[in-house]
Amino acid sequence: MNEYLKNENSLAPYMVFPRFLLDAGINETAMILYTFLLDRARLSLKSDKWTDESGHTFLYYPVKSLAETLHKSEMTVKTSLAALEKADLIRRVKQGAGMPSRIYVKIPAERERKLSVGGTEYYHTEGQKTVHY
Repeated sequence: MNEYLKNENSLAPYMVFPRFLLDAGINETAMILYTFLLDRARLSLKSDKWTDESGHTFLYYPVKSLAETLHKSEMTVKTSLAALEKADLIRRVKQGAGMPSRIYVKIPAERERKLSVGGTEYYHTEGQKTVHY
């Protein structure tokens, strides 16, 4: 049975949904895929094994496995990956025949967007957020 949220409840594991995705011009599936990839990339940050010679963090995730994880078709995942590349939110680098591509998850260096309440939200390169109303 579900419980009401209270102070003493512990939350199940969750992923952070970046607000800038709402203005990225991508569909909901691409937003969920980006959120999932960002979560996986944050795990990759913890190991030098997942960093290239330029210091950029990457991850491997075959399309078939992504489709199974997200409960979507492979074609839907491929379309969403292409949308994320077009929006400059990821970059895929082919590794050779039969090998999954490296996926580099990008974040906006600076982002300004309008909030639904009429304010403006600024994202800074340090990852800090300032909200003005």
